[in-house]
Amino acid sequence: MRVPDIKYLDILLKYDRKRSVDLTRKTEELSSGKKLLYPSDNPIDAARALRFKKLISTLNQYNRNIDLAKTQLETAESALDTIINVSQEARAKIVQIMNTGVINEDEAKTLKDYFENLKSYIIGQSNTKVADHYIFGGVKTQTKPFNDDGTYQGETQETTIAIANGVETNTTFNGKEYLGVNYSSNKILIVEVIDKIISLIDSGNLQQLNNITIDVDLTNDNTTNPTSMKLLDAFDKGLSKVMEYRSIIGTKIGTAENLKVQNENMRLHYSNLVSKIEDADYTAAIAEYEKAKTAYEALLATIQQTKDLSLLKYYK
Repeated sequence: MRVPDIKYLDILLKYDRKRSVDLTRKTEELSSGKKLLYPSDNPIDAARALRFKKLISTLNQYNRNIDLAKTQLETAESALDTIINVSQEARAKIVQIMNTGVINEDEAKTLKDYFENLKSYIIGQSNTKVADHYIFGGVKTQTKPFNDDGTYQGETQETTIAIANGVETNTTFNGKEYLGVNYSSNKILIVEVIDKIISLIDSGNLQQLNNITIDVDLTNDNTTNPTSMKLLDAFDKGLSKVMEYRSIIGTKIGTAENLKVQNENMRLHYSNLVSKIEDADYTAAIAEYEKAKTAYEALLATIQQTKDLSLLKYYK
């Protein structure tokens, strides 16, 4: 008893579909370079790969945040560094006129111009911007943090950005702290001292440079009364505050740089894990493709050979 022609056809068509699917699959693996094409291929590995990709995306965002924060931090550091440098030069001149005590009219005019320009320059640096945002006004970024007389009108609350899991750094700064604002007057202490010096130059009473005092409070501690300090001591106190926060910013920059390296190492690690889960072994994939291709071609040849068979050919 022979197998009917229709049965042969069913068998051949069944294997035709199977070989076609196999060949298509191997072709997709080679063209995409992936062995995991659909979540249904391996749900567990697909879930793992998805989790790693989310971690990679988060790390990429952290590093973009670091690049943004570093621009803010480096700009702030540069502004404070400039203020420190010009203030140190001014301190030498303050000491000089304190020791002299007497200057002529031309010297007084020159000194006044110097200190007025210095005051404007320090306030200008304190109003530094990145793009169209002031960086020393805390969350208040669209308004100058300091008036022309050095009075603070910004906010004490700062904006921060995440640069690693559980780690944030500044993108704006509380100018009251970073610029050494005197809480007793709400003015930059260095500028307040310069104003006193300009006033004494105008009065011609430079002998008072060693005697006049300023109430100083840089702690914002309501339980502590302001300290009465002589001009040079107050100037040094304000300058030390700026130097302290320049150092803090330097530390923040170093931390951000180290975290960027760490984030990049972790990103590469997770990328390698995703690659191991998803990527095809090209050598093995090519071999499997050739095997599927050969099987499919053999099947087509078989179909060709059997398509004209008839039971009449077997009749005797």
